[in-house]
Amino acid sequence: MKYLFFTFFGFAMSFAQSGLEKLGSNPVTYIDSVKVSKPEILRFDSNLITLMTVYDPNEAKDIVGEEGKDGAVYIETRGFSKKRFQRYFKSKSREFSKLLDSKGDDNTFQYILNGKILTNNFEGELAMIDDKVFKKIDIIKQKELSAQYKIKDKDYGIIITSGISEDSPKK
Repeated sequence: MKYLFFTFFGFAMSFAQSGLEKLGSNPVTYIDSVKVSKPEILRFDSNLITLMTVYDPNEAKDIVGEEGKDGAVYIETRGFSKKRFQRYFKSKSREFSKLLDSKGDDNTFQYILNGKILTNNFEGELAMIDDKVFKKIDIIKQKELSAQYKIKDKDYGIIITSGISEDSPKK
């Protein structure tokens, strides 16, 4: 069974809650789609993690072959997740694409997902949006952002509407 978790509290807590106990003694591990060794994992700053997906041995063997006989762990960092959701939103909205390209980054954007203002550690949540759950994306300027959401320190509101997937992640 696949387990997907947002992690913000470090490896120890997320591993204890993640289903890693179902893995064998030597699961294959990837960080941002790059296979890493156990020593690399131990040196990795867990504060950078935004998503972790754990595959039991049967699923892992289907995904990575015999190397996954003890299971697999996919870890995604905030930066990787951010690039992923930006690329996805650019493919869904010409307006978002033009705005992001013109600004160079999204530091002046306030993301709002299904009416919830996203403030910290939201990259994984946005990166999980795909064609199964995506509905629409709207962009509002600062005046409307301030009036509707009382946000004055951002220039644009990125309003994302999505449905809830059957296999949506556990938080």
